[in-house]
Amino acid sequence: MSSPRFVHHPFPQRAAIGILLSLFVMLAACGSSNDDNEATDAEESFNDVDTASDSSDSITDDAGDAMEQDSSSDGDGEAALMEREEEAVDDAMADAPEAVSAASRVAEDSVAGGFFDSEPEAELKESNTFEDYGVRPFVETDVDPKSTFALDVDTGSFTVGKQWLENGELPPAESVRVEEYVNSFDYDYPAPNDGLSVVAEGGPSPFDANNVLVRLGVQAEQVANEERPEAALTFIVDTSGSMDRHDRLGLVKDSLTTLVRELDRDDSVAIVTYSNNAEVILEPTSVGRSDEIVAAIESLQPDGSTNLEAGLFRGYDLANEAFVEGGINRVVLASDGVANVGLTDPDQLAETIRGDADKGIHLVTVGVGMGNFNDVVMEQLADQGDGFYAYVNDRSEADRLFGDDLLSTLLTVAIDGKIQVEFSPEAVETYRLIGFENRAVLDKDFRNDDVDAGELGAGHQVTAVYELHLHDETRISDYLGTAQLRWQDPGSGGVIETRLELSAGIIEKNWANTSEDFRLAVTVASFAESLRYSPYAESVDLEQILAEAEALSHRGRVNELVDMIDQARSLR
Repeated sequence: MSSPRFVHHPFPQRAAIGILLSLFVMLAACGSSNDDNEATDAEESFNDVDTASDSSDSITDDAGDAMEQDSSSDGDGEAALMEREEEAVDDAMADAPEAVSAASRVAEDSVAGGFFDSEPEAELKESNTFEDYGVRPFVETDVDPKSTFALDVDTGSFTVGKQWLENGELPPAESVRVEEYVNSFDYDYPAPNDGLSVVAEGGPSPFDANNVLVRLGVQAEQVANEERPEAALTFIVDTSGSMDRHDRLGLVKDSLTTLVRELDRDDSVAIVTYSNNAEVILEPTSVGRSDEIVAAIESLQPDGSTNLEAGLFRGYDLANEAFVEGGINRVVLASDGVANVGLTDPDQLAETIRGDADKGIHLVTVGVGMGNFNDVVMEQLADQGDGFYAYVNDRSEADRLFGDDLLSTLLTVAIDGKIQVEFSPEAVETYRLIGFENRAVLDKDFRNDDVDAGELGAGHQVTAVYELHLHDETRISDYLGTAQLRWQDPGSGGVIETRLELSAGIIEKNWANTSEDFRLAVTVASFAESLRYSPYAESVDLEQILAEAEALSHRGRVNELVDMIDQARSLR
């Protein structure tokens, strides 16, 4: 196979230290042998990967210990197994790599002047809340051939990064979730008649000339707006003092007005606000009375503390009152994510809405502002609310989300969507999933329908990229593995599976022969990997990524990507 290259410039091979690091991480993944009946779920024990080789021994010990715990768990209860694996990940996270942590500190320390000059530098540093989920390592296929994760359509991380860069700062490394960058762009995947479908393509890897990439594209069925059922929307709007900015509450008001103008007359809207307490501003009202709805939106004024718990409780009460059997029932939460009164813990807040999500009231969280933004709260609420999380930083982003994307995806077409990829040990020596660190599902839980996964609306897409190291003797006719999708149909309640067999023949030898979809997904993933200081992107050059993005600038919003890469390049 020829050396992987971008069409304009070849990515240089990884420095020797990076190659040694990969070997250390692969050895870590080999810390346990297969059980006769169940392969060790090595991928679930991923942790931060250090960029300095002198830290690799401790990483190997952590990963080996985690896999020994997993492989010795036969006969234990489900809860005990999950607890041990979670503890293993937590222990590994506690030993976060010095280099990645240092990179994060550099990004955080560069906030001087901040997004808004009126806010103190110290407040910006301390009050933005992001979670560091680590970086997935390479996994030995002989140890764990299966890779399982929940489908995810969040895009908030990308727009958060865009906001930081537009204000002259590199985003914190822990704010970058690669899959949310990749899934912020549209790809030309064939739409199925119903449910979900998956396609695959492969090509050279920009991260290592000896590796290849495989891109999987999941597409949900498309439903025209005129064919969707009646929608009952409940807006929960943060009107606390922290929202007293035009780029916060002002932007929310503009966004909700845009959405109301796009709804049908038979749809309904209700509005709850929260600050010190929650208040119903508008009872469920037909969109046929849109002037009344818009007037209620315009009346919103900021004041007081942030009792998110009260807002959620009152909002979901109202959503239950407006519930449309067989219709679309959505709660839209717009906030800067801060919670300083009542229940404030993200996990506990998320638990309060789980039952309503199971009933069919799904949540969309929309983040605004950045001076004290809590990314963790917004993401976890969307996950538990069976919805998705987006971030809005300006009017154009608001128009895109509320005027097009949200409306077209209101109808949920797949519940608890999961994907499991099983690679052939005969063809694939090692693999790593790029991103989806906080979407991991235990391999054995792929068919466990009690395990919550991801929800997809009509027209939603999910793109995942794997990096593979193939055996030297692998031929293009060889079987690479199988990708399986599993989801619940919201109409019938039945569970559906579909599968796609992968052969080495899908992998193009030359970058120029890959599709634009492949090149776009890989370019975006490379940029995100670089922003989060992934050890696998040490040799990735932003100049080369910029050249690739410019070659694709005729596609949709890729011009925004070009600007972001150029801004990041100037800040490095």
